[in-house]
Amino acid sequence: MVNDPTDMNERRLLPSVDVIIPVFNRSAELARALNSLACQSDPCFGVIVCDDGSSEDISAVTQQFSDRLNLELIRIENSGGPARPRNQGVARSQAIWVSFLDSDDWWFPDRMALIREALRSEYDLVYHQLQEVRPEHNTLNRKSKSGIIGSALHGSDPLLQMVRSGNPIPTSACIVRRKSLIDIGGFDESSDLASVEDFDAWLRICMAGARLKFIPTRLGAYWIGDDQISTFNEKQMKKQENLFKKQLELLPQRYKNTAESNFNYLLGSYAAAIRLPNARQYFAGVSLWLEPTRWFKAQAKILRTIWQART
Repeated sequence: MVNDPTDMNERRLLPSVDVIIPVFNRSAELARALNSLACQSDPCFGVIVCDDGSSEDISAVTQQFSDRLNLELIRIENSGGPARPRNQGVARSQAIWVSFLDSDDWWFPDRMALIREALRSEYDLVYHQLQEVRPEHNTLNRKSKSGIIGSALHGSDPLLQMVRSGNPIPTSACIVRRKSLIDIGGFDESSDLASVEDFDAWLRICMAGARLKFIPTRLGAYWIGDDQISTFNEKQMKKQENLFKKQLELLPQRYKNTAESNFNYLLGSYAAAIRLPNARQYFAGVSLWLEPTRWFKAQAKILRTIWQART
């Protein structure tokens, strides 16, 4: 463990935090993520790495950081997605707050220090922006306005905003009260929701009345590689559809009509992006009365799909 420069009396006042990293192989990327934690200006946190049945030697990677991080490694049988290892990490943690870092992402050195102040408040989930990084552009420019993920939720009803606009919370950018996750039953481990289980969790947390805080600053990097589980394709589209069907059953009645209209718009947009023939069927489910702006956008996208089909 690193020597903590913080005065012990002050440290007792700091909210306890564990960083949970699910990993399946990706040893080199994991080392990069752990190094970003070891370089944090605020070192007052624990790290739980949950190995989801890797064939690579994850233990050898974590041992390299044993003198720099308060780190624990746990291993489970392969589950096929990040939900179960995240849940295992939450179950192992005793901290008030848990923060998630995907093994191929990393944080900037001031991330924990800048997010710490928000943890002293009444919020249940705090999140920030990330900077996209791709293999062909493996450099960072924190002042660039392109490639930013993570966005604010406007208005007093975050659940309604997520129903309307989709997921604004990158998993590697959030920190959440552990109790809030436990109270909703954690991440859904169903294979039908693999790679969209994070959005499902944030929706359920909002349904439970969680208070959210957005920090409009890029505090980490989001790696977009060729092997990402979240790479969008027809299979991923089906998982989005599964997610929306589940949420339509769970949402309070006052949200259902708006949710159905907007979910159809989002699914139509996804389908159009990968040129699926059923995009127009989804757009037809957008309500003119509930969402007139989106209805007109849907009509424009229908015309575009018709034109694309003829070219």
